[in-house]
Amino acid sequence: MAVISARIGRRPRPSITTRDLLPDLIVAASAVTVTAVICLAILPLLGPKAPLLIFTAMAAALTSWRGFGPGMLASSLGTTVSSSLFLQPIRALEGRSESLPVDTMVMFTGSLFVCWLVYRVKADHEKVAAVHDRRSDALAFVSHELRSPLSNVQLAAAMLERDRSEEARERATRLIQRSAARLGRVIDDLIDVTRLDSNSLRIDRRMLRLQDSILAAADAAGPAIAQRQQYFEIDVPLNPPLWVTGDDGRLQQVFANLLSNACRYSPEGAEIAISARRQDGHAVVVVRDTGIGIRRETLERIFDPFVREAGGGMEGIGIGLTLVRNLVTQHGGQVTAHSDGPGRGSSFVVELPLLEGN
Repeated sequence: MAVISARIGRRPRPSITTRDLLPDLIVAASAVTVTAVICLAILPLLGPKAPLLIFTAMAAALTSWRGFGPGMLASSLGTTVSSSLFLQPIRALEGRSESLPVDTMVMFTGSLFVCWLVYRVKADHEKVAAVHDRRSDALAFVSHELRSPLSNVQLAAAMLERDRSEEARERATRLIQRSAARLGRVIDDLIDVTRLDSNSLRIDRRMLRLQDSILAAADAAGPAIAQRQQYFEIDVPLNPPLWVTGDDGRLQQVFANLLSNACRYSPEGAEIAISARRQDGHAVVVVRDTGIGIRRETLERIFDPFVREAGGGMEGIGIGLTLVRNLVTQHGGQVTAHSDGPGRGSSFVVELPLLEGN
């Protein structure tokens, strides 16, 4: 199996395409046409400056409805139409000699600024609403996660009441231990959420060899991967050593989270690989799997809190990758995600700066 050593970046989001531009242009042109007809019909009642405000309000309303692209197109078309139909005829009648381009630029700039403000307010509102929805889903999930192990503990107690044999005691003990471990994971996730919200994750920095942190995380993830009969390749040469400044425990947490996700989101018999290389003064660590992959719409926000890809089981509240990004950023590095889509696997790349002279 080929070893991944090249830099893998986040797939760039495409800019406006012809398919997007044509509907937006039609909507913007229609809105400008309707606005111009209305202004021409009631111009004697409005006064000479009112059409400028009406076109600006139209562009702002279109931005709120369809987004910044249609609003920007409406601003451009509205400026042209308003200048041609209203500003120039008024100046000709009044005998004024001010420069037309100045008024045109003022109107265009003001309209774009208003559209931008509307867009930012709407975007921020949608972002807050999305986080709130994900948080609500996560709280509902946490309630389920807490209720299930508690039910198992109650079941184990009932088993011991009915049957006090050695076999029943062993079954109840294993059930209680699994439930306690599950509760511990949920509580750890909730603690991480609190620390992320308060920015209180501490990093104890010291010089360390990155390979040691990677191999420790791989050893911790090995049993779970072996239990699912997945093929695990570790390509982490010890020479040359990759010296970084960081927190060994936190870096182990980063790579353990990535390997745990790779295991959970991959079927039995899948391939999981972790590799480390030096590249352009950075240590580049790649965690790759041949699992269920990541949808494009999920990939764009995979590091946001409470985001989980469907099909990966019910463990976790969607905070692991957010924690990974936070810890890597505190170490002066970056983490990126890549996937060709559902069923195509995924790759996560962690880049950390090496010590000077390394």
